[in-house]
Amino acid sequence: MATEVLMPKLGLTMTEGTIEEWKFKEGDAVKAGDVLFSVATDKLTNDVECDTDGTLLKILLPEGETAACKSVIAYIGQPGEAVPGASAAPAAAPAAETAAAAPVVAAAAPAAPVARAAGEYVLATPYAKKLAREKGYDLAVIPGTGPNGTIVAKDVESFVAGAKTSPMAAKLAAELGVDVSKLDVQGRVMKADVLAAAGVGAAAPAEAAAAPAVPAQGSNDLPPVKVNPLRRSIAANMSASWTTSPRVTYTHPVDVTAMKELRAKLKDGLKEQGIKLTYNHILMKVVAKALTEFPDINASFSNNMLTRHIHVNMGLAVAKGDGLIVPNVKNCEEKSLAQIAKETEALIEATRSGKIAMEDMAGGTFTISSLGPYGITNFSPIINQPELAILGVCDMVDTPVVRDGQIVIRPMMNLCLTADHRVIDGVMASKFLKRICELLENPYLMLV
Repeated sequence: MATEVLMPKLGLTMTEGTIEEWKFKEGDAVKAGDVLFSVATDKLTNDVECDTDGTLLKILLPEGETAACKSVIAYIGQPGEAVPGASAAPAAAPAAETAAAAPVVAAAAPAAPVARAAGEYVLATPYAKKLAREKGYDLAVIPGTGPNGTIVAKDVESFVAGAKTSPMAAKLAAELGVDVSKLDVQGRVMKADVLAAAGVGAAAPAEAAAAPAVPAQGSNDLPPVKVNPLRRSIAANMSASWTTSPRVTYTHPVDVTAMKELRAKLKDGLKEQGIKLTYNHILMKVVAKALTEFPDINASFSNNMLTRHIHVNMGLAVAKGDGLIVPNVKNCEEKSLAQIAKETEALIEATRSGKIAMEDMAGGTFTISSLGPYGITNFSPIINQPELAILGVCDMVDTPVVRDGQIVIRPMMNLCLTADHRVIDGVMASKFLKRICELLENPYLMLV
């Protein structure tokens, strides 16, 4: 019997995955331990290994499509072995017998996808929306049996239970007017099958991906494209943060002369140990020290309950592709500057190579986001939920300042603290920023 290949669940918060690349084609022999495919989640891209020997009989989920965790995406078995739902076509039956059987088949067939206009609002109960989201189905193609055509839970369940069409194929069929019930396809109907039936051709998706998008005649807009899972996750998280936390951003300038001198004195010695020391590492050490003195900032707030965290798990926003990922150094307040530098650089490398683990991104209590290398001198970062604050680090700029009655040039840098005003009021935020600046301008105070 053919073995099911399931969409893996790579973390507690993962609900769906997108196939980035199949490493083998249908009909290829595979062995346990071979990397079968790569899957993109909302944060990571992981290689998934095959856990059985055999032949890749059928790929149900093409590259670029998304499916819910634990759903079947392929089958592995022996060459020529039948795949569930893809049995051979039955022998022709007498016309009268076929006609008599037709009503029964029609009654048992799943409901055809509904054709709704693009952007049309879909009436659905909250539970139906939840079910559809978990299963990876587009509500726009599910027929509703509730009042005024409202989609209820049983509509989603019956659609999912009887569907042999991928969500993308169903949506495309509705847009192109293709009746999927009339397609002669073994197994699940996929996007390529619908495109072929519409006369676009099976090779169209690859060609379309290679060809540059052109605006429709008379339009100034390029066709919309679906963003990747990371960008979808960022969009959802930032929207949630914006509506959850009443935030205020406080900006404080700091003279970084002492910080630059500290790095200059330590970097060569650490370099001999294979450790690259950056200003971010010093900032992480300093901010961790300050957070131990302000426990209400190293905390989270929910249901009118404040949870103070014992340790500082310091997150650093890292650019990856066109998005940001925030791994964090655990127990940062207990670690030396060398340990922080070594662990941070390892996390950055793992993030950019796609090898970061879920546990490295979970449990953060505070985040630092640096735009200094890009010349930014002021910005308002958005809080990384469920944290209560985030520190924006700006560019170092040689600036005329007054010292002891004299105008001198000093490297100045703005620190921008965005804080959740439900817990952190202006006085607390100001004192916290002042303490960070005090430690940066007098690093020896960290020894006290």
